[in-house]
Amino acid sequence: MKLLNTYSMNDDNTRRQVFWMLKRLSSYSLWKRKRDAWAVFSDIYEQAVKTWSEDDPDALDPNNLVHIYEALRLYEQGVEELGKGHRHVWRTTGDLYQLYKPVDIVKSRFFGQCHERGIQQWSYPPKVEKINKLRLAEEYAGVEYITESCNLVANITNVNFLYSDIIYESEFYSLPRPVFPPNLAPVPNERKKIISTGYVVPCDGIWEPGRLSFDFKWKVIPVGIGEFVNNGCFNYLIKGTKAPLINVFENGEMEKKSVEWRLIWEDTRYCDGIIPDESEYFLDDAPGKRITCQSGERCPHSGHWATIAGGHQQFIDIQEGALMPEATKYQSNMHAPEIRLPAMWSLLNREDGGSVYLKSEDK
Repeated sequence: MKLLNTYSMNDDNTRRQVFWMLKRLSSYSLWKRKRDAWAVFSDIYEQAVKTWSEDDPDALDPNNLVHIYEALRLYEQGVEELGKGHRHVWRTTGDLYQLYKPVDIVKSRFFGQCHERGIQQWSYPPKVEKINKLRLAEEYAGVEYITESCNLVANITNVNFLYSDIIYESEFYSLPRPVFPPNLAPVPNERKKIISTGYVVPCDGIWEPGRLSFDFKWKVIPVGIGEFVNNGCFNYLIKGTKAPLINVFENGEMEKKSVEWRLIWEDTRYCDGIIPDESEYFLDDAPGKRITCQSGERCPHSGHWATIAGGHQQFIDIQEGALMPEATKYQSNMHAPEIRLPAMWSLLNREDGGSVYLKSEDK
């Protein structure tokens, strides 16, 4: 796999695409999809541990469950905070940053018979791979680029990383590439906030590294600020962190350089508690509305269903034609009498392998 130097941050279309990609990677909708996918994986993995025979050569490791549910807990807490506009969840102590620990453990120990030193070396057996595909549904290439840098170096220096096979392709699987909308928004040309490496980032958002040129009188007296000259890829920076260095390849060596960072877009999404329509970030599936069914109605398709009614995520496997059940209300006291309430269930997986989305004529 090669990192091809074919993209330039001086190209308008590349700038628009990178701007869109960083907004997508930092969106509530993408992280909610990650959370939902992990919840489905968690439930199916636990079912497999409970129902597959211990003598089955393909049996899954029950010890992974503690890490699977630790990750789910972090997802639940982190996505809830992100929905309020609290992006501290991506700082090194935040829930959506700390996710990498249990998620990486599960990945490295997923099916030890096919691993060597924590890395998959051989294809999984078919029924193990079926569950692995549910785990992979949680992965989106590049999400690590919007978390806090832990070494004061920008997460992205070379724009080509965002397009390279390095982050999308593996020997045993491929992650989907984003599908860009036909008309990408222009990149704002702002110079209201400019900070230098080492200074505290004043707000969440997308920042551009570069250097300021100055206008001089008689070539010695500065009389104003000239142009801002790009010197690397846009980065998503988080309020309260320090503006990072960038890696620059010069004279055959990689060097860390100080730069100016200018804010091109401040991220104020979700601060009012409203989640806008973010369907443009998922044109690759563009499936329409997911099939749902209310408690008391006949189930339209056999399969795996979920609801978040009652204050927590719940799953059921139900056959076509059966009445959809009510959900149970979350209670901190596990010995309290069960409280049931009506719920809207969403179809996650169909037993017959069909689409879980409504056809256009049914919408």
